[in-house]
Amino acid sequence: MTQPLSGIRILDLSRLLPGAYASQMLADFGADVIKVEEPGMGDYGRMMPPHGPGGMGQLFLAINRNKRSMTLDLKSEEGRAIFLRLVGTADVLLESFRPGVMQRLGLGYERLKEEQPGLIYCAISGYGQDGPYRLRAGHDLNYTGYAGLLYYNRGAQGAPAMPATQLGDLAGGSYMAAIGILTALAGRTHTGEGRMIDVSMTEGVMSLLPVFASTYLTADKAPQPGQSALDGGLPCYNIYETRDGKHVTLAALEPKFWHTFCTRVGHLELLPFHLPVGPAEREQAMEILRGIFKSRTRDEWVAELADIDACVGPVYSIDEALNDPHAQARGSTVTSAVAGETFRTLPSFPRISNVSQEQRYGPPALGEHTGEILHELGYSETELAQFTEGGAI
Repeated sequence: MTQPLSGIRILDLSRLLPGAYASQMLADFGADVIKVEEPGMGDYGRMMPPHGPGGMGQLFLAINRNKRSMTLDLKSEEGRAIFLRLVGTADVLLESFRPGVMQRLGLGYERLKEEQPGLIYCAISGYGQDGPYRLRAGHDLNYTGYAGLLYYNRGAQGAPAMPATQLGDLAGGSYMAAIGILTALAGRTHTGEGRMIDVSMTEGVMSLLPVFASTYLTADKAPQPGQSALDGGLPCYNIYETRDGKHVTLAALEPKFWHTFCTRVGHLELLPFHLPVGPAEREQAMEILRGIFKSRTRDEWVAELADIDACVGPVYSIDEALNDPHAQARGSTVTSAVAGETFRTLPSFPRISNVSQEQRYGPPALGEHTGEILHELGYSETELAQFTEGGAI
């Protein structure tokens, strides 16, 4: 079956999560993704515990299917020459080095577009390719802190809390890269020109705060955590503990949903508190709701309310989420294989009509496809032996 991105070749020089997840999404939709890795070491994610099938790190297994791997020493003259030939066959290059690394190797965007004028070059970094923080070391947590998101992500004691997932890497890096690459590919069909895409993970995280940012930019006053309509300020849009110590979500923002909820639970006195006036009314309504939800278990409340228009649902753990009947019915996992062992991971979303995601390759061993790719570039077996002896591959 022809996939939407069939015929698009992506060279992925990135390591760990942001670039790898972006390129896996594109690979799942048909792109020919080649992981270009350092000989001997490769992507650090390969060895990070915990380990799974084939001795590979679970992180690597989760985000590297449908890719080929080749090893190439970009610090060697031979390695760079091979890479330039490879770039001539590519549509996209994806990297996540600190700004300036590729230029120092003589492989920056300006040089590479001499080989391939239509090349789309996507660079993922913590803070962007320019600005005073461009060379700062950082990880996901730093980017969410700089972007303002962590300030609004509060725990039970009111202090900033660790996010449950890597919002900087995934939302700020992977998804921004995928959007940028696909946008540039679409634009290239009209102009034939490549583009340089500068993905700042900090800016990507900041893009998750459009309402908070707009409120501040309009009123010149930053919203306070837990006081806005959608981050805990409303009783009708909140999380409540149930009798068994689990939790449910109540999101009855619209009056019709709130009316349905109050009617079903038999507490019509709550109707005026849909939008409470002041902290006292808010706390009064919250206290009533806490008592209501404490009277039953989570699953009892879900059975009672989930199928009516009250906007009530469970707070699931990941195992519960994946085993929920709805997730099971839609097929929310895919099966891959490494070294004869099968394992399951998440597919790439969204679902696109008449497109089924093919499992062309399992997560590759380091350099598994080096010879195959070099043969595609026209190199002979003799040359491959020379490259190996010289350490270029």
